[in-house]
Amino acid sequence: MLDIAMEAWDQNSAAFVEVLTTNQQGKPFGLKFGGAFAGPNVLVAGHRPLTSMVCDRLLQLPTIHWMRGTLTVISLDALEEAAMSRSVASVIEGRPDELLFLPYAPRTAFREAAAKESYWSILRLCTSLGMISGRGIPSNPNLAK
Repeated sequence: MLDIAMEAWDQNSAAFVEVLTTNQQGKPFGLKFGGAFAGPNVLVAGHRPLTSMVCDRLLQLPTIHWMRGTLTVISLDALEEAAMSRSVASVIEGRPDELLFLPYAPRTAFREAAAKESYWSILRLCTSLGMISGRGIPSNPNLAK
């Protein structure tokens, strides 16, 4: 299951965040951000601990609902457990314009750093595609905070 901290939900953004669940058991396997304006379709996939941490950070962005296009973040673990490749295909609108795989971080000691870098990588990708303005997003990965 995708564990997402409820304090990360912003009421203004909640209308533009869809929790993706399996058809059979209703278990969440990802989140879909944006969709209010036409634009690129980005798919991000990773293992559960990292995708949960990245989703928590993305949910804290107050302007996530201004995004052009859609950003879908899915947990590979949930996909494997539920064997739901057909339901994922129906959730992803057509063919993604970009696909980003998050790093595998099995050791807890490295997860926070991996989640932080993954978050910035997603924002840099969305900036390069014109989905967000990119103000405050460092172009150099070594400068990301």
